[in-house]
Amino acid sequence: MRGRIWSSRWHIVATVLAVAECASVGSIETVLPTAAQAQSSGDQHFRHSRGRSDNFFQDLFGSRNWKRQQQKSHSDSSHAAPQRNTKLKPERSEPTTSERSAAHSGGTTTATVESVPLPRPRPPSGPEPQSFAEAAGPDFDTANVTSALSDCDRRLAAIAAIELLPRLIGPGDCGGRDMIELDAVLLPNRKRVEVKPAAILRCAMAESFAAWVRDEASDHITALGDGLRSVDTYGSYECRGRNGVADAKLSEHGKGNAIDVRALILAGGRRIDLTDETVSKPVRDDLRESACHRFTTVLGPGADSSHNNHVHLDILERNRGARICQWDVREPPPPPAKIASARVRLAATSVMPAQPRPPEKQTVTVGPWAIAPTYKANKLESCTMSRSDGELGITFVRAQDGLLVILESQKWKLDQGKTYPVRLTAGSRSVDAKALAETKSVSITLADSRLNSRLRSVSTFQVHAEGATLRMPLDGSSTAFQRLEECFNTIKAPETNPLVKRDVSETNPFVAPSRKR
Repeated sequence: MRGRIWSSRWHIVATVLAVAECASVGSIETVLPTAAQAQSSGDQHFRHSRGRSDNFFQDLFGSRNWKRQQQKSHSDSSHAAPQRNTKLKPERSEPTTSERSAAHSGGTTTATVESVPLPRPRPPSGPEPQSFAEAAGPDFDTANVTSALSDCDRRLAAIAAIELLPRLIGPGDCGGRDMIELDAVLLPNRKRVEVKPAAILRCAMAESFAAWVRDEASDHITALGDGLRSVDTYGSYECRGRNGVADAKLSEHGKGNAIDVRALILAGGRRIDLTDETVSKPVRDDLRESACHRFTTVLGPGADSSHNNHVHLDILERNRGARICQWDVREPPPPPAKIASARVRLAATSVMPAQPRPPEKQTVTVGPWAIAPTYKANKLESCTMSRSDGELGITFVRAQDGLLVILESQKWKLDQGKTYPVRLTAGSRSVDAKALAETKSVSITLADSRLNSRLRSVSTFQVHAEGATLRMPLDGSSTAFQRLEECFNTIKAPETNPLVKRDVSETNPFVAPSRKR
């Protein structure tokens, strides 16, 4: 009976020891973060717990019996230890269950981090400027930073609607100071010509463009019978290479020195594309000539494929004042009816030679101007366009040698055969010339083609002499000059004369070709 009691007591003791040992191991695995700390702290905790349990069991069973049972337990654990360690120690090549659970829960190990491929480092994008002065460049002067308007801004504000912009800096050499946004140009009658979309330019370039629109382009457009309402722009400030090529030399657009123009919009809504071959060729000739006179670079059709649908204008300064004007004003395509008529006439002339016709002596009136042909031996020699302004008679003569003007007054007393120096002004164009005197008149050869093109659009033609300035009104001169050219084109001009058209009127030399059937 007594043996059974001691046996049951030993079973209870073994169960309590097993539970205590499992509790110690569980606390080590769940609470402590590392294996080394777990071992050190676990040993201390186990020894402390084991010491308290030893005292308890010695009091319960007696010291001799308890020590004997303790020695037996140690011997059993020493025999079983190698087998337990073999089971718990994993191979290097396979992760343990705890490592797998740590990987799934977001934990990482040294081996796992090393096996993950990292992205390649980002290539350097160039040194970033460390200060505003470094970004602005060596030419930047802080003394120029002011809210006061520059002289250019004041001049431009009188002829345009603008908005001042801060200095544009970079990237690279792009940007510039004295930048503005050009919203509209103010004509002399204070009407607004909108710039759509608004152009961002340096003030100097904006001033040149506004002056061209105000003083020249708007006058040339009136030959089409309507005023100018807006300008359709294709581009202004943009940091890019020439023709949009990334590695090319920096474009003047990147400095605010250039603008691209696509079309001019009339007050009635008609769109005049600068590159449209169906638009009146004399108008396009005048626009080209005035643009090449105003700007240092003009690129349009014929320059390269990038400028077939717009005209590029800039004020790039070159050595020795060199300029580039590459804008081909192409001839309009002939209508199909005219081509068929020309083929019929060609077939008829190949069969029967043309018979000469008697000259037609007619005078056509266009506003205040009278246009009439001049014949010599039944041959058309020249055409004249004349009018009077008070006591001053004005006559433009179109002949084989070009254009000249004759001024006469009954009050004059001149030395016949003497030449007088004069200065001729039409719009923004002025040239020096010589006036050959008769007793009551002078004749002046108009040899400058730019001046001659201005005569079609300006309202006043001025002749500055030593004693006085003569101002001749040119109202209605655009249509009158066109009829003068049509009259002169009836002459069969030699191939060496570039001023004479090759088409010959068949019936009335004073009827525009578009009205003939």
